[in-house]
Amino acid sequence: MTQSSVLGPQSSPWLIRLLLAALLLFGAEILVWVNPPGRMLGDWLLLVPGYILLAAVLLDCMMRYRVRDLFGALVLAGLYSLLAALVLNPGYAFFEMPRTFLTRVMGAHALLGAEMIGLFLALTGGGRRVRRLLLVGCVVVGLAWGIWVRWWPVDEGLPMVDLTTMLVYGAGGLAVIGGLLALVPARTAGLTPDDLRLSRLGWGVVFLLLVGLFVLRLLMGSIDLGGLILSAILLAVCWAILWFRERAKGDSLLDGHVPPRPPSLRTLLPALILFAATGIVAYNLPLIQVEQANQLTLIGVGFTAYGLAWLPTVSLVLGARAYGRQINQSRAV
Repeated sequence: MTQSSVLGPQSSPWLIRLLLAALLLFGAEILVWVNPPGRMLGDWLLLVPGYILLAAVLLDCMMRYRVRDLFGALVLAGLYSLLAALVLNPGYAFFEMPRTFLTRVMGAHALLGAEMIGLFLALTGGGRRVRRLLLVGCVVVGLAWGIWVRWWPVDEGLPMVDLTTMLVYGAGGLAVIGGLLALVPARTAGLTPDDLRLSRLGWGVVFLLLVGLFVLRLLMGSIDLGGLILSAILLAVCWAILWFRERAKGDSLLDGHVPPRPPSLRTLLPALILFAATGIVAYNLPLIQVEQANQLTLIGVGFTAYGLAWLPTVSLVLGARAYGRQINQSRAV
């Protein structure tokens, strides 16, 4: 019997999964802005459980395959983005194939998924380096958020999002994250990273629920056949990378993060102020046109470049590492 089972429901690993789910939802729905004001209640009743299920999958994979470095985290973020495209936002992800698959699925949402995984680790690790990383990250993300929400809908022919709406949704998302961050540590003190691995029954339930969401999206006609095929192939590639790097023992990204040790309010409050301030400033900036480029163009190019580069880069780096190990082993013999 594990320590968490002895302590009972107050040490439920689902609270930690819920925290990651809130971060993933904030990154996808509010930072990338998949039109949260246009969501109906029924949409949220599908999205919230969906993000919780994906958070459970990510944390299980992080422990099951002992993901321990940046490249493993990028693969996890790609896995999340591909699954989210199929079960949460297929109409948005596959709106204009193959452009939106590259810019949104492989680009924006994979990048924000990686950032939210990083933020999850920063908020649960409490190390000395967290303050500086949070401050820099909040400035960069706040600037991108303000520019993106102000100009991207207009560029896509959608109604302009006013500043109040942007801030209300941002504040609401941050309030949920802050509330969970205050609630979770005291109720998960008995957990270890291995408690975040799903049991066979847990995996069965999660799998069936994700399949149910996928079938529902399929019946709604939201899933593009080309997008489905591409997503399935790339999901297999991501899983294969994780599987080949699996270790029975060893460290993982979650070491020192479960049970959570959140940063102090002295660290979090300046970061929140910087995020809000830079978001407001960026929102109010006019488009600064330099030939054919402006600040919105740069963000779009960044999403596209990330979508093109992250999986080939991860594959090349990990392949080179594996080849180097084989050379060293052959020399040792």
